[in-house]
Amino acid sequence: MSANQQIKKYPKHQMLTRVMQMPAGYVDDWHAHSWHQIIFPLKGLLQSKLRLNSQEKLQNRLELVKTKSFIVPHNGILYIPANTAHKSVAVTNTEFMSIYLNPNENIVSSIINYSKNQKSCLLTPLLKALIIQLFNESFSQQPESIITNHLRVLRDQIAIATSYEIPLLMPQDRRLLAIFTALQQQPDLPLTLADWAIKVGASQRTLSRICAKEFDQSFSLWRRNIKLVLSLQLLEKQVPIQDIAMDLGYKSDSAYIYAFKGLFTQTPSKYRKNYLL
Repeated sequence: MSANQQIKKYPKHQMLTRVMQMPAGYVDDWHAHSWHQIIFPLKGLLQSKLRLNSQEKLQNRLELVKTKSFIVPHNGILYIPANTAHKSVAVTNTEFMSIYLNPNENIVSSIINYSKNQKSCLLTPLLKALIIQLFNESFSQQPESIITNHLRVLRDQIAIATSYEIPLLMPQDRRLLAIFTALQQQPDLPLTLADWAIKVGASQRTLSRICAKEFDQSFSLWRRNIKLVLSLQLLEKQVPIQDIAMDLGYKSDSAYIYAFKGLFTQTPSKYRKNYLL
């Protein structure tokens, strides 16, 4: 049963939950829900795109639809307001957990005013515990007042959580996509920008320009971020940090740790302990 079918079947529920197993490359194409949604990848990684003005009726049909893309890792969540069109792609094998929140104020025993703005935020231990609790089968049997209070705390924790956006990974350009696919299979490839240019049939300048246009960052930074994100799969498998660094092509584990902390705000060991065990 799809999420929208669940929503239609249980219109008086305060919230619904859903878990999906998404293999790497799986595309959950453009769609929208009449309820708010929280996206949380318990395992794996998602790249999601939102149409920011999909809730509004465009005054001019020629007006371009504004979109924004997000990477959602283990230590982050994405809140999507009701009726916002969105699309998600599994960057790696992903266990995708979704919470759907009823926006109908007449359903809840005490009004919960959910935000109308999307937000990508850092997952605190409390926020993670609140989310996981919603997937406990016994929780749905609790009195409505308890569920309402739980959802109110969840809403407030999202509101005060630190905004968290990490650079995008999956390109639209076919040449960059070929590089991305190759690095997925072998992240320690030592090829330079010049090497890649020859391999995919484009000049160095063209690759640099496309990368800046799609990701607002240099080619080398985009390539580094791909490696760091791919390392999450190795962290899940309990591979030693030093071995992960070598597998990614780093000359030392300290270089990998420094780069990882810059992107994910904490060391690989701490990330593993907080989100992967």
